[in-house]
Amino acid sequence: MPCVLLGYRFAPAKVRMPFLLAASLLFYGWGSPAWLLLLLWCVLVSWGGMLLVSRCRFRRTLLVLIIILDLLPLFWFKYAGFFSSTIKDLTGWDTGLRSPVLPAGISFFTFQALSYVIDVWRGNARIQRSPVVFGVYLSLFPQLVAGPIIRYSDLEAQLIEHRRPTWEQMRQGLCRFSVGLAKKVLLADALGRFWGQVNADFSQAGALGAWLGLIAFSFQIYFDFSGYSDMAIGLGKALGFEFTENFNHPYRADSLTGFWRRWHISLTTWFTEYVYIPLGGNRCRPFRRDLNLIVVWALTGLWHGAGWHFVLWGAYFALLLILEKRFVLRRPWAERIPRLLRHAVTYLLVLLGWGLFSGFGAPLFSAMAGRLGAASPQVALMCTAYAPLLLLCALISFLPRLPDVKAWRFAAPILVLLCIAALVTQGYAPFVYFQF
Repeated sequence: MPCVLLGYRFAPAKVRMPFLLAASLLFYGWGSPAWLLLLLWCVLVSWGGMLLVSRCRFRRTLLVLIIILDLLPLFWFKYAGFFSSTIKDLTGWDTGLRSPVLPAGISFFTFQALSYVIDVWRGNARIQRSPVVFGVYLSLFPQLVAGPIIRYSDLEAQLIEHRRPTWEQMRQGLCRFSVGLAKKVLLADALGRFWGQVNADFSQAGALGAWLGLIAFSFQIYFDFSGYSDMAIGLGKALGFEFTENFNHPYRADSLTGFWRRWHISLTTWFTEYVYIPLGGNRCRPFRRDLNLIVVWALTGLWHGAGWHFVLWGAYFALLLILEKRFVLRRPWAERIPRLLRHAVTYLLVLLGWGLFSGFGAPLFSAMAGRLGAASPQVALMCTAYAPLLLLCALISFLPRLPDVKAWRFAAPILVLLCIAALVTQGYAPFVYFQF
């Protein structure tokens, strides 16, 4: 990483983009060189396809073909096994298809490729004639494997200018990177170990362990994913790029609509711009709007994974958002409810949604309902040990934003050293969203 940042900083203008493309491809191919073929496929289909669209008479047909070709690898790697097992369960017919190993970040760079195709088709962006510049857009290593999903129209000008980053940008970016690293290593990984011990045996966890474990999971997935986003935004800034924010203190929301405007903002924006609005968005009758929400949330659930618990998670939030929009939002009685109570109810509904999302479903909810007892002595002791960490995460997640003190920048080296020490002792723990 230091070699790439310094190399990009000192490289001549004509060399910077090829250098960054080579570094990004090396970064992605390090885990599995075969994955590079998928990334290059998306580059060639999207970049070359839109060049053909500009010169072809059958533009709409070619556009549909480009979208299908972009989505084919995603459907094969992510959903072939899922649909095969579903067909087998329903009909007894075994198609023989099995789920292959899911390439890292395939959902993210596929959606970015579609963003370019649709933005150019709509006239919101110009055709990028340089395969190097487009390759950098699709493979930019800070956000390649877990976002944020950056629309081409938002990054187009920065890619074309690719100005040399200043030392101040690099300093600010690395400070942001260190904060994200600390979120992941010092908070999310520790919470993940607690949640892993709880879900290993719900009969031992009981009600206390199940509730605190699910709360820990809600904090784990937040600090893990927002930590990655901070790292990506920080590295992007160190390279001179300004990425859009992906999280805005979501657990401080006082409605589900507000929560999803703060959580994974880039994915919410993508589905809003390219699915919800084209379907009619809010500019149609309530029944049609509700149907649009159901479609978007069905796709959102499937985007997160090929499993019925993800579909159920999407249906759960679709139903709640429909009810909220119809009966709660902008109603005088709702505005009179104390804000603290609205925050609490919103978090509780989101927490139950994370229970569906986790895939543990019925055993988890049975334990939370007290059907498996309170908790074993060992689990009660473990909950006591993790209580300070849970309290710290709650304070960070729920309290108003802390003031921006310039002196805090000196904490970045300390955070990095603490993270290195933690990594040495706890070993490898992948990011939660790598599996999506």
